Amino acid sequence: MTSRGSLGCPGPPTGDNMSWQLNRSQNCSFSDVDELMKTVQLAVHIPTFLLGLLLNLLAIRGFSTFLRKRRWPDYAATAIYMINLAIFDLLLVLSLPFKMALANVRAPLPSLCTLVECFYFISMYGSVFTICFISLDRFLAIRFPFLVSHLRSPRKIFGICCTIWVLVWAGSIPIYSFHGKMEKYTCFHNMSDGTWSAQVFFPLEVFGFLLPMAVMGFCSSRSIHILVGRRGLTQDWVQQKACIWTIAASLAVFVVSFLPVHLGFFLQFLVRNGFIVECRAKQNISLFLQLSMCFSNVNCCLDVFCYYFVIKEFRMDIMAHRPSRVQLVPQDTMTSRA
Repeated sequence: MTSRGSLGCPGPPTGDNMSWQLNRSQNCSFSDVDELMKTVQLAVHIPTFLLGLLLNLLAIRGFSTFLRKRRWPDYAATAIYMINLAIFDLLLVLSLPFKMALANVRAPLPSLCTLVECFYFISMYGSVFTICFISLDRFLAIRFPFLVSHLRSPRKIFGICCTIWVLVWAGSIPIYSFHGKMEKYTCFHNMSDGTWSAQVFFPLEVFGFLLPMAVMGFCSSRSIHILVGRRGLTQDWVQQKACIWTIAASLAVFVVSFLPVHLGFFLQFLVRNGFIVECRAKQNISLFLQLSMCFSNVNCCLDVFCYYFVIKEFRMDIMAHRPSRVQLVPQDTMTSRA
């Protein structure tokens, strides 16, 4: 880099300086970043795959029991949402081995690379929308319990989940042109310039993350505020406390999993559109983006905290409304005497 005087201001770049900066940007190497990420991915993705596969299969099995038992209809809506979230997480888990393999070698078929990228991003944004709708559904149930009770039927919630699948599949259309007409590329790398255009990037960033995060932040904060305000007015504070923990866990998992990734997307957008040209900065952004994507995959394991608090909330509510043994014994005695 050229030195600057302590009092002087840099003048406009000359033709030689501009060509030197352009060549420096083009010759910027990311091989060290890629080599480091190979080790990190192995250390993170292998346990994520094993734990995520086990935990999400158990979650699907656990919430399915609440759907099969007709005497617990109040939990059907939440159970359907949770099963949908677990399926998206399971789809992400199953794509991880292919992501690790194809990110380091050239795919034998371009369509295989596209398929793996589709599964990966569909599972990511499917989780985003599902968590957003879970938060909205819970807020409406807390704020307007009598008005929305008819809107939480299993059939309508199932329809919402199907709509989420349609939206994320339709939103995956730009993935088919991720690499454009490039002949040599590896999956999840070497994206075409069109992928980072404003027409593709900003709708993805706004509708795929910023808007769901705003909805979830508002619904979560209002729900917690309402529940805390009812502390002295309800006898089921233990159950309400479990509900607060469920909301807080969902919000924390959402922010930790998806905020760094989309910040990395924004920084990479600035790089690919020429706003950031310094080699060191580009290397750091590439490393940050790949690390954030790598650790966001742990989301499929972190969601187990949401499952845990929801199932705990279900069981506490069931126990609270189940007649105790002390109440049942006198009733049986009176019946036998009669």
